[in-house]
Parts: sequence; structure tokens; C-alpha cells
Amino acid sequence: MKAHVLFVDDEEPNLVVFEAMCGDDFPVLTASSGADGLALMKEHEIGVVLTDQRMPGMTGIELLEKVESEYPETIRLLITAYSDLQAAEDAINRGHVRRYMRKPWEPEVLRAELRDAIDLYNLNTRVKELEQRLLDTERAYSLSVVASGLADELRNPVGWIRNNLTVIETSVGAAASALQESSPDVTRARGILAQMDTAVTDARDGVKRILELTEEMARAPEEVEAEIVDLADAVRVALRKAESSGLRGRALIEVATGIEPKVLATRTNIVQIALNLLANAIQRAAGRAEGQGVVRVTTAILNGKAVLDVSDNGPPIGKDQLSNVFKPFGVGGRLQGAGVGLAISKRIAEELGGELVVSASDDKETRFRLTLPPAAQDETPT
Repeated sequence: MKAHVLFVDDEEPNLVVFEAMCGDDFPVLTASSGADGLALMKEHEIGVVLTDQRMPGMTGIELLEKVESEYPETIRLLITAYSDLQAAEDAINRGHVRRYMRKPWEPEVLRAELRDAIDLYNLNTRVKELEQRLLDTERAYSLSVVASGLADELRNPVGWIRNNLTVIETSVGAAASALQESSPDVTRARGILAQMDTAVTDARDGVKRILELTEEMARAPEEVEAEIVDLADAVRVALRKAESSGLRGRALIEVATGIEPKVLATRTNIVQIALNLLANAIQRAAGRAEGQGVVRVTTAILNGKAVLDVSDNGPPIGKDQLSNVFKPFGVGGRLQGAGVGLAISKRIAEELGGELVVSASDDKETRFRLTLPPAAQDETPT
């Protein structure tokens, strides 16, 4: 559906001339008053409003002020006589009007202005659609991370239950055999039953853990409380995830996490950032032409802050492109840091009161540094 151009003027001949002059180039609607124009805007998609200034009841500027408030995406244009130029200038300065044209208008100039305005409206609409798609992608990405984390958390208790059910099944048969012998071995049967009791207890613990996890998932996001999270431990979890997904084998990973800074956050968020940084670095290092991709991961305490550094020797990022790395799909090519993972990580870091920055050294190594406030007062190494 194409957006319409709405022309508002209290003089009927002007409406007829406008429609005849522009109707072949644009979908045109006309109104003889500001009130009628606003009524049309409720029924149609209006990309551009062009209005005369001097009209009874509601002036053009008053109309465009209402349009700006109710339909901010619509491009607003004003036609005015020479004596109204001060009013037009004031409207432009206050942001109510994009541009004004003097009466009488030149047909070619008017069509050109309307064409530019429609193009701008369509561009803005397209940008909003892309922004929404990025938000949807981010939600799906975040859901994937949460689902992956939940699967990891469930794997252990499910394993406990499965193994202990096997023990119980085997023990039942063994106890029955001990009691069915011609001389029942009660002592042996009691020992087997004791093993069964332990297995039942372990299986019950597994069920309890699963119930706890499902209750946590059912809680609203704002109910999830922050906890003290070890950055080095989050790195170890992220490395396991990277290994299970087949990423880790694509580059040599050097880890130095002897210093274990603590931060106040949710464990899921910190692991998500670490995994995003690792995945990005591994993918970039895997694209190294010589096939000697290296990723370096370090945790530290610098200037009283908890720090996680993830560096790689992948394809260099130009200094003019560094500012675009954290924009969704901001740098061309997946190995150049494209995608939404880095953008999500930066947003999470800032929500936690920290920052995520990127730098490139002379030896073509790219470093992503996560800096967060410490959970407790840690001494800065000298």
C-alpha cells in the first residue's frame, strides 16, 4: 500500500488544481480544512501533509503541530505567502515543518519537493521495519541462549535420575533373587535395599532440581535477582558451550584466568557475554588466511574494575570501522564482527554499569574488553 499525499487548503480551486497537477505522480487526498485533514489521516496512510498557512478555524501551522504530535512519521510541508514567512520560519525552527514553499508554487518544484518528501517517508518507514526485525532477531537470539543454558542445567539432574533409575531397576531384581533362594540371604537383600534407598534419594534430588529450574523459568524477568558471579568461571562455562557447539576446534585458544574477578550480575548474562565474545573471536580467528588463528582470553582486576579481555588475530578491522562493530550488522562480513551478538553484549554490559569496547593493535590483534564494577573491593595489582 502506497502512502498518500494530503493537500489541505480552504480554497476549492486550489484543491482541484493540485489534484490535476500531482494526481498522476502520487496517490492524492485533499481536504478543505484542518479538521477534515485530520479525519482523513485516521482513515489512510499519509506520508506527506502539504497545507496552506492561512485557513479559517485552524491555521496550517496549527494543523501541522497536531500532525507532528499524533503522526510523527508523516513529513510536513507548508505553503505560505510572502507575508507569512516569519510564521513559517518559526514553525521550521520548532521542528513542526520540514520545509515551506511560497505561493504561487511552480509545478515542477512542487512535484520535486513532494517526491523527495515521499522518498524520505518511505526510507524512514523502511528503517523502522528493519529496527523491528533486529529487535525480533535479538529476542530470538536471547531465547536461544536461555534455552541452551536451561538444557545444560537440566542435563545433570536428568542424568542423575536416569542413572539412579537404572540402579533401582537392577537392585530390585537382585534383592528379589536374594530372597527367593532356598536359603534366603536377608543380609544381602538388606544391603541391596540400602543401595536402592540411596538411589531413590539421589533421584529425588534430581527431580527437585528440575522443579527449581522450571520455577525460575516461570518467574518474571524483574524477579531474577543478581548474584556474585566469577568472571573466570563464566569463561569456563562459555568455553564448554563453545566446545559443544563445535566452535572451539576452529582456533587455538589460550586462556589465562588465574585472577578471578567477581561481579554482581545474573550468571546467565555474564555467560552470554563471554560466549558472544568467544564465538566472535573464534569465527574471526578461523578466517585468518595463514590458518594460524589464535584467541586469547584473560581475566584481571584493573583500576579496581573486573576485566575480561578476548583477543584474536583474525582479519583486521579498519580504524574507521571500529565504531560500527557494536551496531547490529554494522561491519560487513560475518568474520568482521557482524550480527547482533556483540550489540546485545554491549547493551547488557552497560545495563550492569560497565562497558564493552574494542581496540586494534599494531600487530593486527583485535581486543574486546569487558569492564564491570566489582562485587567486592578488590585490590588493584601493582
